[in-house]
Amino acid sequence: MQQHGLCPVCNGMANLAAVCPNCGGEGSDEGRLGDLYGPYSPYRAIDDVRLTNGFPDLLDGVCLHAAVCRRCGTVFPASVDEQ
Repeated sequence: MQQHGLCPVCNGMANLAAVCPNCGGEGSDEGRLGDLYGPYSPYRAIDDVRLTNGFPDLLDGVCLHAAVCRRCGTVFPASVDEQ
């Protein structure tokens, strides 16, 4: 079984640093993107969600977070490198 890293944002070791692709404003962290897919998403295995979310996050070793721009309100995915 492949060993995956851990997300420093999910584990409280760092704050999300995300820049809005629309206006360049600061993005605030709204949690793991996979947790927002449906009411039972937070209870699914993380790698299960990562295999079916349409992003290469599992292969790239990143954790995808949902971010909301504090300036314009745009919601966008923000990747965090796993350690």
